[in-house]
Amino acid sequence: MPHPRASTDEESAPLLSHHRDNRNQSFFSALFHPSRQLSNLEKILAGLGVLLLLLLSTFIGLFAGSQSRLGEERGKHEAVPITQTLTATATTTVSSLPTGSPRSEICLSRDCVVLSASILESLNTSVDPCKDFYEFANGGWKSAHEIPADRGFYGTSQEVSDKNKKIILEVITSIPSKVSSAAPSDEEANLHKLKSLFDSCVDTEALNDIGISPLLPLTDYILDTFGPFDLIPAPDAKLLDETEEWRGSWDDSYIISDDLVVAAAKASALRDALRDGPRVLNRSMQDQKLSFTIDGIKDLKVDKERKEKLTKILAFLHTRGVAALMNFDIQGDSGGEDPQFQTLSLYQEFGGLPSKEYYEEPRILDLYQSVVRGILINIASRSTPAASLAQSDNVEDHEWLTSNKTSPWPWPGDDKKGGGHKQPRPGDGQTKEEPLDERMEKLAGKVVRFERELIRAGVDPEYLMDPRYAYNSYPEDKVAKALPFLSFSTYISTFTPRAFPVNIIVSYPPYLRSLTRLVDSTPDFVLSGYFATRLAMTYASALGPEVGVRQETRRLEEVLRGIKKGTEENRQDICLSTVDDMLGFIAGREFVREAFTPEAKDDGEKIIREIVAAFHDKISQVSWMDEESAKAAQKKAEEIIVKVGYPLAPDTQAAHSLAAWYAPLEIKADDFFGNVLRSTLFETYRVWQTLGKRRDRQTWSMNPQVVNAYYSPTDGEIVFPAGIMQKPYYSQPWPSVFNYASFGSVAAHELTHAFDNTGSQYDEKGRLRDWWTNSTVKAFEERAQCFARQYSEYYVHDASGRKVYVNGNLTNGESESRHGVSPILPVAGAFHEIGASLIELATHLDIADSGLAQAYAAWKVSIKYSGESPLRLPGLDFSDDQLFFLAFAQTWRQLTRPAWAVSSVRSNPHSPNYWRATGTLRNMEAFHQAFGCQAGSRMNPPKAEQCELW
Repeated sequence: MPHPRASTDEESAPLLSHHRDNRNQSFFSALFHPSRQLSNLEKILAGLGVLLLLLLSTFIGLFAGSQSRLGEERGKHEAVPITQTLTATATTTVSSLPTGSPRSEICLSRDCVVLSASILESLNTSVDPCKDFYEFANGGWKSAHEIPADRGFYGTSQEVSDKNKKIILEVITSIPSKVSSAAPSDEEANLHKLKSLFDSCVDTEALNDIGISPLLPLTDYILDTFGPFDLIPAPDAKLLDETEEWRGSWDDSYIISDDLVVAAAKASALRDALRDGPRVLNRSMQDQKLSFTIDGIKDLKVDKERKEKLTKILAFLHTRGVAALMNFDIQGDSGGEDPQFQTLSLYQEFGGLPSKEYYEEPRILDLYQSVVRGILINIASRSTPAASLAQSDNVEDHEWLTSNKTSPWPWPGDDKKGGGHKQPRPGDGQTKEEPLDERMEKLAGKVVRFERELIRAGVDPEYLMDPRYAYNSYPEDKVAKALPFLSFSTYISTFTPRAFPVNIIVSYPPYLRSLTRLVDSTPDFVLSGYFATRLAMTYASALGPEVGVRQETRRLEEVLRGIKKGTEENRQDICLSTVDDMLGFIAGREFVREAFTPEAKDDGEKIIREIVAAFHDKISQVSWMDEESAKAAQKKAEEIIVKVGYPLAPDTQAAHSLAAWYAPLEIKADDFFGNVLRSTLFETYRVWQTLGKRRDRQTWSMNPQVVNAYYSPTDGEIVFPAGIMQKPYYSQPWPSVFNYASFGSVAAHELTHAFDNTGSQYDEKGRLRDWWTNSTVKAFEERAQCFARQYSEYYVHDASGRKVYVNGNLTNGESESRHGVSPILPVAGAFHEIGASLIELATHLDIADSGLAQAYAAWKVSIKYSGESPLRLPGLDFSDDQLFFLAFAQTWRQLTRPAWAVSSVRSNPHSPNYWRATGTLRNMEAFHQAFGCQAGSRMNPPKAEQCELW
C-alpha cells in the first residue's frame, strides 16, 4: 500500500517548545529530558534534526578543510593535489580546478548535502580530468562497488532499476492477502489483483506440485484438431529413419562463439524494434528499385480439410501469443496518409533459437533437438483424453473478454462440454514398435529440420528495419491468395469479426511463397509436433521450475545465455517482471504515488520543451543542412509531442480507470499458469480491437515504472516514464544544472532521432516521407565518416588484457548522437532506440546528432531567463559548467566484466559507456573551456581529429 509522503514543510520546520517554562531549555536537554512525553511526530522531527546537524557538521568540516588547503596551495601550480577525508576509511585527492564566477550562497538543504556527498564519493581526483575525465568523475564509485555475481555489468541504470523494483516489492508485500469486504473499492480491487498475481508466481512449491497439467489442455487441443504427432507406425517411415547430419555433435564443454553471441544480440534488438515498425534506412538500399510480387503458387492443390485444420490451429496459437509459421501485428500505417490509422502487418517467423546463424551450427542443432525431444516426451507421456479444451476458437466468443464474467471453460479442469478425441492419441493402446523416447528422438529431428527451413526462408532481420524495404502494402485478397493453406477470412474473424483489413503490410513478400511450399511438403504429424513444441516453449516459464518441460527449456537457456549449469533462477525478479508485463499500469500507479510528484512531471516537460526549442533554434545555423531541409526540420520540431511520467489511457492516477482497463482480466492467487494465459488472451484481444481505428494518443508503449525512454518517429512523440526520472538522472529539488546534464541529456539524445537520418524519413506527421534534399544527405554522410573513424579507434580490454576495438560503422549512428548524448543503457534498462544503427553500413550510416550540446544550450538559456540564483554545494569547488559535465559523466558510470564488454562491443549498437562519456566530451568545446583542457591534451585532441555535426 502506498505510504503517505512526508511533508516538505514538516521536514524543514523548527522544533518548537509547547510550554513557556521550557523556552530556555536546550534542544538536546528537551530531547533527552522532556518535561512531558514527546509525540511521535516530535520524535521523528527530532531524529531528522539530529541527522541533518551531523551531515552539516561533516560537510562544513570538509568544506573548511578543502578551502584551507586550497588557500595554502593556490598559485604554486596549475593543479595541486589536495587530500580530503570523506570517511573513516577512505580518502580522495582533489585537484584545484578552474572555476566560474564566485558564488557565496551555499545550499545546505538535505537534498544538496546528499547530492554533494554522492558527487564527492564518485570522484577520483588523483586523475587529471584533461587526461581521463571518466575516471576522474567515476573512479571513486567504481572502487566502492562490485558487479553482482549473476550479472555481466552493473551501473547507474541497474541501480535505478533495482530501487524501482524495491518500491514495487514493498507495495506488494504490504497488501493484505484478502479484500476487506464483498464489494471492495476500485483501489482495493486493483491492489488485490496485483498481490494475487505476485503470490501465484512466487509459490513455486505449488507450481511444481501441479506439474505439466495446466499445459496439457492446450497441447491436447492441437492434437485433437490437427492430429497426433506420435503415430505408430508413421505414415512415412523412411522420413523418420533418416538421421539428421548434426546428430552426435553436442559437447557439454561447448561455449557459444562470439559470432553467435553477436548475431543473437542483433536479432533480439531487431525483433524488439519490429514491434514499433521499421525505423532504420540504409540509403544505398533506398536507391535500389525494390519490387516484390505476391502471386500465389500456380497449380498448387490445397486439401480443404487440411486448410480448415491449419486455420483453426494458427488462430488458436496466435490468440495465445504463440509464434508459429508467421506473425501478425497491428501497427500504424506509416506509409499511408495517416500514420495513426492502425493496420494489419504480417512478418516472418523467427524460431526458438536466437538468430538464423544458430540454425547453421551443428552442435546447437543437436542440443536443440534433444530439448525438443524432451518436450515431446513430456507431452506424449502425459496427455489424456479428459484434458481436452473443447472451446470456441473465436476470441470474441469468450465472454470474459467483453464483460466482467470469468472464463467460460474450466482452467485447469475437465471438459465440461463433453466431446472427446477425434483421432488416436499417444498411449491409446496402439502397438508400439519402439520405445517412446526413440520415437520422439526421430520426430524431434524432423521438427528441428522443418523449423530450420522455415527460418532460412526469411530475410535477415536487418532488412526488416529498413522501411523502404519492409513496407509493402497489398490488398487483403492478394495476401489471401499468397497463403492458400489458410482460410484468411476465417482466421481474421477469429480475432475481430467487426473490422476487416483493406490492406495488409507484408514485411518480406517472398517469405509467403516459401512458407506455402514448405507447409505443403511437410507431413501433418511433423507440423503437429512443431505446433506442440512452439506452444510448450512459449508457456514453459509459467510452469514450476522442477517441471520437465520447464527444465528442458532452462537447459537450452543456460547454454544460449552462458549461465552456469544448475544456476537457480531469481524467482522474485521473475515475478516482479511478470507483474510489470501483466499489470504494469496498476504497479505503475503505486510507483508514481511513491516516487514521482506533479512538480517533477511539470519540470520534466519544461526541460524537454526547452531542449526541443534549442534544436529548433540551432537548425538554421547548421551548415550541412540546406534551407529547404532546415525549414522542414523546424516544422517537425514544432510538432513534437512531449509525454512525461505516466499515460492517461488508462489514467494511471485514477483507480477507477485502471479498474475498468483490467476488468476483463481475472487473476487468481492459486493459478499462475491460468493468469499468464488469460493475460495473453486479454492483450491479444485489446490489440486487435484497434484494427481499422486511429490510435488513442493518450496510450503509451511503456509502463510508468520502467527505467527507459523513447522517441517514436511515426507518432512524433518523446516519452519519459516516471521510472527514469529518478536519482541520479533527475530530482526536482536539485539545482537545475544537474537535471539538464543528466535527464536533459537523455531527452536530448532521444530527440536527435527526430532530426538525424532516421528522422529524415518521417515528416512532421509521422508519414514515411523523405524531407532531406540530396545535398543535405550527401553533406550529412560526409560528416558521418569522421565519427566512424573516431569511434573505430576506441576499444575495450578482454580477459587477457588485449584490446578489442569498437566497430565505428556498427556504433556510428548512436555514437554520433552522443556528440551530445546521455547514458543510453544496455540490456535491461536500455533506452528504447527503436532499432537504430544495427545495420552495419560502410559509409551510409544511421547517425543521430549532438544531444548533449543541445541539453547544454537549453540549460544556459533557462538560467539566463529564469533568474535562478546559483547555489554552491557544500564541500565542492566546481563551477556550474564543470558540474554540468560531471553530472553528465556520472550518469554513465558502470562496471563491466571483460567477457561482457567484448560481447557488447561486437553486438551492441551503443559504444561502451566509457567511450560514450569520453568520446562525446572530447568533441565538445564547452567542456574544454570548463576544465581548462589545453589543445592537444587527451580530452582536447587536435581540431583535425575532432568531429562536429551540430
